[in-house]
Amino acid sequence: MSAGVPVLPGRDLPPQPFGAGWPAYWRQEAACRDGDPDAFFPPDGRNTKARAAAERRARKICSDCPVQRPCLATAIFCQEEHGVWGGLTSDERASVVPRGRLSADDALVFADRLLLSVSVAS
Repeated sequence: MSAGVPVLPGRDLPPQPFGAGWPAYWRQEAACRDGDPDAFFPPDGRNTKARAAAERRARKICSDCPVQRPCLATAIFCQEEHGVWGGLTSDERASVVPRGRLSADDALVFADRLLLSVSVAS
């Protein structure tokens, strides 16, 4: 697995809270924790059928995930450039999140806005 993969085993990982209101062990509750990381980090090549299929699989898993918000906020806060996090692709995140470092609180606010706009669009 590559660094930054949201698919993590077990409950023995250290907590990763970035601030107040951030669940300490959110990764262990993720719906993707036992899944295939290739679904969340699709193959290179823009607009390929394989990439689109992988992103659809990832979004389906993310849509029912109990920790979708902190997952997306982590990608925003850490400026993750690859993969599907919280149901949004790296291109989607890059197109709406301002460049530059955001605070942990701001990352949570952006995640809330993005998740609300995705749910309204659905």
